[in-house]
Amino acid sequence: MSSAAFAEGPGMYNQGLKLKTVLEHTAESGFKDHETEVSRTMYGVQAEYSFFTLGYDYSSYSWDDPGNAGITENGDTPWDGLNNLYLSADVVFPLRDQWSLNAAAGLSSSFEKEISRSFGASARIIFFRAFDNGWTAGIGAVGGYHPVRSIFIPAIALAYAAPAGEGWSARIGVPATMVSYGFDKDFALQAGVNYSSRIYRLENKSPVSKKGYFRERSIRLGVQAEWSPVQNMFVQAGPYYMVARKWQIFDRRENRLNSMDLKNTPGVEVSLAWRF
Repeated sequence: MSSAAFAEGPGMYNQGLKLKTVLEHTAESGFKDHETEVSRTMYGVQAEYSFFTLGYDYSSYSWDDPGNAGITENGDTPWDGLNNLYLSADVVFPLRDQWSLNAAAGLSSSFEKEISRSFGASARIIFFRAFDNGWTAGIGAVGGYHPVRSIFIPAIALAYAAPAGEGWSARIGVPATMVSYGFDKDFALQAGVNYSSRIYRLENKSPVSKKGYFRERSIRLGVQAEWSPVQNMFVQAGPYYMVARKWQIFDRRENRLNSMDLKNTPGVEVSLAWRF
């Protein structure tokens, strides 16, 4: 397979093992109505085998004047770090007449310290039809469950991939849209936009909300380069820009206590992957 792995779509799983490490830093930015500023550094590891993915990431937060964020009443640092553990399966079932079914499901646990009441689940079912010109169109539904917020929405997707991963490829849909160009089997560029939302269970003695929840939402605009210096090794790196950022705090009974808007800010991501 070409190193232009950006062209891989839903259900395009590996027959072997893939290991990946990620380092991501979001620059310091302020709250729109407060003087506090905060930055985040994320460290992640991920393993893929067949159609399964298992991963873990840890986000470390650095605060400047945390007492003026309006998050805690006593001026304490809201939190130092947050954990995220996830397991998913993503499979494509060939049907007939160029139709296929993509089915995916996942479990996750996002928490500060205690893992109880931190679990969420997601699922996706999309019917795809492939066309002779390289395009694929799909329609289906996406759902997610969490004690704080659950969703169920229809899904429409378009994808285009050039043969052997070289040339143009694209995935158009929600929550992610991307366009990439593979110059050869060892180098590719990608530009994309991605919406993300994650809910963390706060610790039992949290100064923010005891046994409560923290939700972060944002839209990320990014550009990445992927390079394969040696066979089966892949390096990805590039800047991104976070917009439409919002934080929300909930109590242990899932009632919203606070909502804050954050200023736009840049960041950078670097990852290294190996296939076996």
